[in-house]
Amino acid sequence: MVSTAKIISMFVPIIFSVALFIGLILYYRKKTGIAVKPLIIGAFGFVVMTQVLEKALHLAVITAFPNYAEHPLLFGLYGGMAAGTFEELGRFLIFTWLLKKFYDYKGGISFGVGWGGMEAILLVLTMVVPTIMFAFMMNAGTLEKTMAGKIPTEQLAVIKDTVLNNGISFYLLGCVERFFAVFMQIAFSLWVLIGVVKKKFIYVIYVLLIHAAIDFPLVFVQTGHFTSLWVVELYIAIVGITSFWFIKKARRLLA
Repeated sequence: MVSTAKIISMFVPIIFSVALFIGLILYYRKKTGIAVKPLIIGAFGFVVMTQVLEKALHLAVITAFPNYAEHPLLFGLYGGMAAGTFEELGRFLIFTWLLKKFYDYKGGISFGVGWGGMEAILLVLTMVVPTIMFAFMMNAGTLEKTMAGKIPTEQLAVIKDTVLNNGISFYLLGCVERFFAVFMQIAFSLWVLIGVVKKKFIYVIYVLLIHAAIDFPLVFVQTGHFTSLWVVELYIAIVGITSFWFIKKARRLLA
């Protein structure tokens, strides 16, 4: 049985991610102003670049290399470079083609809030909603019957163990991760915009490589080779705090 307290904790990241997106809009509307078009395009840009195009590539690669988890170094290199390429080149193309009238600090902040806010909501939904559904089916005793023929028995056992063993702190720490990650996305958006404004594509390459380097260690968590959740959250917090510092400095560069 999955406890009621644990099920309630699963809903917390969903509520938090929505509140975070709204809170960022309200905060930056007061601090810098919010431009609606970059905000909306940033949100849709994240969906297209990562949830459609990047995921299509991942599906092809994982299909071709089903034992990817046995090679975390190579998969980490691929995953980091894929994320950096799709996200940073995506930002560059969107700013260049669709947002020529928003080459200022407010435009960059608005785009980053849209991109990062949408990431927070979608990633939480895709990770937590299935877990909630599995938890309810486990409590009702219908998981095996409902999933029979849809999920291999071994994978179903792993899902049950994961739902039962992930504690309340796992879901609450997810809120901390999303909070810091969104500032990383805002910082990356500003960095790419600075490259566009200064006509220095090398800036885009820099942020692409930095993005890949930041994502690289996380693959060891995804493949089960590293399980210390607290270390992961500390790592993301450091990245987020550094990003927040850059966001403040970028105002002078886009004045």
